[in-house]
Amino acid sequence: GFQTNVDRIRTNRPRWLERGDQNKWDDVLTFKPRPPRERTASPEEKPPWWRLGDKFEELLENPGYIMDLLETQPDPEEQRYEMRRVLWENFDLLDIVYAYYKADMNENWHVDKPIPGMVKHTGDEELGEEPMVLESFWRILKECKIVYGDVKSKMPIAVFDRVHVQGQKHRASMEADDPAYDVSLTDPHYRKTQVAFYSFVETVSRISYMRCQGTLSARLDALLKDYIRPHAMKKQTDRFYLDFRSEPVQSVIREPTMETMLRKIFEYFIQNYKANKPRTNIVGAHDFTMNLNHALAMLEKMEMFDPSYNTKKSVECYSKITHDSDLLPQEHPNNQNSEMVFHEFLEFIMRTARLKSANPKEPTAEVLKAFLNSEFILKARRIIPGKL
Repeated sequence: GFQTNVDRIRTNRPRWLERGDQNKWDDVLTFKPRPPRERTASPEEKPPWWRLGDKFEELLENPGYIMDLLETQPDPEEQRYEMRRVLWENFDLLDIVYAYYKADMNENWHVDKPIPGMVKHTGDEELGEEPMVLESFWRILKECKIVYGDVKSKMPIAVFDRVHVQGQKHRASMEADDPAYDVSLTDPHYRKTQVAFYSFVETVSRISYMRCQGTLSARLDALLKDYIRPHAMKKQTDRFYLDFRSEPVQSVIREPTMETMLRKIFEYFIQNYKANKPRTNIVGAHDFTMNLNHALAMLEKMEMFDPSYNTKKSVECYSKITHDSDLLPQEHPNNQNSEMVFHEFLEFIMRTARLKSANPKEPTAEVLKAFLNSEFILKARRIIPGKL
């Protein structure tokens, strides 16, 4: 018999199992040094984000440019502290994203790789940096999937334009340059509107409050981690989008006389639509946006539909540009909440010209020029009274 169960187990143990080399000292009490522990900060010591540079503090202090957002929080002081932490942790990300889109780059770029010649914003740097423009900011909103439209809600770029131009920092900067500045007298969707870095930070903070859930600092952290960091600075390959960005196409639509005529057409079909819904979110008299009903009515009155370009294709084109998925391929009250700014309208025209073209190999600039001069402008002149 076996003296113990252990002896029995040993006899039945498979012989092919390898046993590790044993150290005879393992069972001897020996001194094994533990890894050094980091010393916890004393109450008198402050973290590196306890106070940021002066320009960042202008946003956060009381009074500050985002004080209205902080006052909505249960504990404004705690949220001010947490906002400092989130901004401090994302200094590099904000600098790199701002520099990338300001330079209008279009290539895959790692979020932790600095842009050559970029400015490091600490809040204490010297002024004099060339600011980003609104047209570049739109790229961030679209490429990072911040712009969207679905059954529950719609957040086109027009909404974020209004957030920016009504931002406290932007208005203070504009009033410092021109004491007579009045935001209600400006076009909030003008593509060359300046977006200075600290106005950009304020606008991103306000967008996070609209787009995410939780406390103010948690919303900003979520916007940066879930939207901007994973999606920003990726190379865009959509052919229509790249055609629209190209210099030949821009020279056609930005020619002063042509752009003026297109602007008149844009505003005419917005103002003369038979079932316009009263709008309460506009900034002023120059805040024009075209919804899908306006676009469909324009295309129908101008007899633009044909076998190569029908209502379905026009709605797909509108949806592709505005990132709005909740659209009906007919004039309908639900389409009233969609919005397209003038810059997007120009892209809509270019895509329409490209889709109606019989020769896919012809350069887009030539297709667009022929479409505008021989069809679009001529048909608009028959409808719009007076000189176009």
